[in-house]
This record gives sequence, structure tokens and C-alpha cells, in this order.
Amino acid sequence: MEKDSVLRLRLSSEDKQKIQDRAESEGLKISSYARGMLLFGEVIKVDAEDKKTLNGIANNLNQLTRHYNQTGERKPELETILKTLVDEIRHAYRKR
Repeated sequence: MEKDSVLRLRLSSEDKQKIQDRAESEGLKISSYARGMLLFGEVIKVDAEDKKTLNGIANNLNQLTRHYNQTGERKPELETILKTLVDEIRHAYRKR
């Protein structure tokens, strides 16, 4: 999604430094860190290894969903696999 709006706010120098330090400790740019905190109240850092795992899970989920939508088959084992993949994604994002 293209970011086409700007949000400005005033901070003390000390607060700005704290935010910059926290963003840096998470390995994020200050704008990404601030956006995550403002929208969701927390920032979850996903490291490269977790991102690779999540991409694989997402790929599997997309393939299964496409198959389901094309065939209309409602197999219990397919639904079990889909639920497992969703649980794995949720767990990976909660991991810190």
C-alpha cells in the first residue's frame, strides 16, 4: 500500500530519542516502528529465518485455498491442514 499521508506530532527531545532507540533496537526505521505502535500498540519483529518460514507457510496456505476455491471440495483433512497453517502463522507472529 502506498503511503501518501503524513502525520506530524510534537515530542520532547528525550521522547524522540527514546523512540529512535527503540526503533533501532528492533531493527526498524522510526516511521515503521511508530506506525506499528500507533496502529497495533506493539511492534513484532520478524527475523529473516521466521520470515522465510512464514513465506513458506503462506505459499502452502495460498495453494490449498486456491485448490479449495477451484474444486469446491470440503475435505476434513484439508480443513485441518488449513487450521494448522493459520495456527503456525499466529504462533510465529507472537514469538519474540
